[in-house]
Amino acid sequence: MRVPTCLFAVSMLTAAGLAVPHAKADAPLPPPQDKTVCSQNGAFCAVMDAGSVRTNVVKDGKVLWSMPGWFRDAHLADDGEHLVVGYQGLGLLQWDYRPQTTLITFWRRGRLLRRVPLSEVIEDTDNLELTVSHFRWGRTLGIDGQGRFLVHTVEDRRMAFDIESGKLLEAWPAPFDR
Repeated sequence: MRVPTCLFAVSMLTAAGLAVPHAKADAPLPPPQDKTVCSQNGAFCAVMDAGSVRTNVVKDGKVLWSMPGWFRDAHLADDGEHLVVGYQGLGLLQWDYRPQTTLITFWRRGRLLRRVPLSEVIEDTDNLELTVSHFRWGRTLGIDGQGRFLVHTVEDRRMAFDIESGKLLEAWPAPFDR
């Protein structure tokens, strides 16, 4: 029995596609829009206004402090004083990244405490994962129950930072769960 040419061609192309590693697709990030991020205890919220590009930290509807900026990846501590901001590209770096590219910033009442560069998070940039249009470095996990800011890297490491200073507290191996 003869296999129709069209069906044969589709089968061959499908088989060839399975033999080639698939590139990871990168979806464009949505444009900034108003959003609110609350502390884990729910006592404080950071209200980010995309129009005015301003963040207000509120408690019971009253603004406690304010700072310029709208943040795609923001985490507010239970004390309402500390805001940790992850890289605007989330887990993806531009192809033209630099080792000093800031991945995390630590703030207290709108005052910058510390910037954490890529070079302090990734030990060897050869370990960055190439996607279709970026390099994947890892991701932020947020503030844990001990008040530490956690990061998970493509190098199979978890890192814990002090939210009050931005200093690295510890790093340990952990399988990267996607």
